[in-house]
Amino acid sequence: MRSSIITAALFAALSAAAATAAMAAPMTDEDKAALQQQCAGDFTIFCAGLPPEDGPETQACFQKNMAKLSPGCQNAIQAYKKKG
Repeated sequence: MRSSIITAALFAALSAAAATAAMAAPMTDEDKAALQQQCAGDFTIFCAGLPPEDGPETQACFQKNMAKLSPGCQNAIQAYKKKG
């Protein structure tokens, strides 16, 4: 149960982080899968202490740690941003 909550929070947080572009494209299932695959570990490392829901704290966590995220996660977020 907790894993699905963390996964949902991860999608929400990554959506918010990726949406820093002026107008982000809607997130497709493929986008979600790529972000989950590439960023799940980063979420648990950098944002695990946060409540498992999308909120300003979770969004701020990803923004604050963007430079520390794994290269795969950074690339997945950048690829999503380029779609927008």
